[in-house]
Amino acid sequence: MRDLLTDEGYEVLEASNGFAALRLVERQAPTLVLLDLVLPEQSGLDLLTVLKSTRTKTHMPVVAVTARTDLLARASELADAVVAKPFDVEELLAKISVIRGRSSPRANAAKPIASARSGQHGANRGGLYAQTISPPP
Repeated sequence: MRDLLTDEGYEVLEASNGFAALRLVERQAPTLVLLDLVLPEQSGLDLLTVLKSTRTKTHMPVVAVTARTDLLARASELADAVVAKPFDVEELLAKISVIRGRSSPRANAAKPIASARSGQHGANRGGLYAQTISPPP
C-alpha cells in the first residue's frame, strides 16, 4: 500500500496498530484517514467510532476498507466512503481523490492524510499501516 500511495505522490507515515494510529492522527492532524476495519489490538470499527465522535476529528474524512460484509453497514454510517476488499486500486484512489476534493495529489500543496489498514492491496499480509499521506510540494 505504501508503494501505491507514494507512487501517486503521497507521503506515507505508518503506525504498528490501532492505538498507534490514533496517536498518529492526534499528532499529525491528517486530511484523510484510510482505515482497515480489521486491525490488531483494537477494532477498526471502534477506531472509526472514536475518530468520528471526537469533536476535533469529526471533520476528518475517513475511507474505511474491509473484507467483512458484516461491518459494511455500520462503516457506511460513520465513514465518508467504504471500499470492500478485495478492492480495485483505481476505485480506492478515486475515492481518496473525491474526498480530498481534487483530481490529482500533485494539484494541492502538501497536507497530511492518515490511514490505518492491515495487509496490502486487499490481501491480508499482516501488519497495520497507519499512514499520513500528503502530496509533495
